[in-house]
Amino acid sequence: MGKASSSKKVARAARAGGRTSQGPKRKIAFPLGIAAIVVVGVLLVLFARNSNDKAAAVAPTVGDHWHAAYGIYVCDAFLPPLTDTVSDTTGLHTHGDGIAHIHPFNSGAAGNNATLANWGKTTGISFSSTGFTVNGTTYEDGYDCSGQPATVSLFVWQASDTSAAPTVVPASQIGSFKFSQNKLAITLAVVPDGVTPPPPATAGDLDKLDANDQVVGGSSATSTTVAGGTASTTAPSTSTTAAGTQ
Repeated sequence: MGKASSSKKVARAARAGGRTSQGPKRKIAFPLGIAAIVVVGVLLVLFARNSNDKAAAVAPTVGDHWHAAYGIYVCDAFLPPLTDTVSDTTGLHTHGDGIAHIHPFNSGAAGNNATLANWGKTTGISFSSTGFTVNGTTYEDGYDCSGQPATVSLFVWQASDTSAAPTVVPASQIGSFKFSQNKLAITLAVVPDGVTPPPPATAGDLDKLDANDQVVGGSSATSTTVAGGTASTTAPSTSTTAAGTQ
């Protein structure tokens, strides 16, 4: 009996010892798990911050001062240049000169946020997937140009080479169009299919702007109205006076 009792005591001690040996492991596992969660969280925050820093570094950045010549061409004539309709708080604006001024004040207007839609918030033009609204009039795909249905598109050139074939942006993407570089020339056009509108005549003014955004020597901008809803592919060298021309 004494031996049996001793055996039971040894067995109980072994079991107790086994439980004791597991205790530290369990105590260590919990803080290790917490530490791992913290490390993963920190890494995610650093990754997100790095991504934001890269996004903020996309041009145009705060402090850049860019310009783009622009015009709004409906059927066969340019509309008058836009003016700011609200106080500019973004750095995306115009001076009523046929030039889009792009010098972001903050990240909300810089980089990938330097879009035509954000510029339009200051200048009074809004965009939809099928067209745009300006001065109380909506122009959409199918707009009637003297009996011909028109398409809304954005035509984009390098201001230094408006004789080249333009890049054409469909209506659904115009609002998100980004001013990705300095000295672009863009024509927002409502024209029948197959018609290429003239580039904005103010393209020639971008190299003549002084530190105060004034055109030195006066603007070289010219425009014309072409009968029948057709348009030349480049701005003419002489101006034709017509209602609604720029």
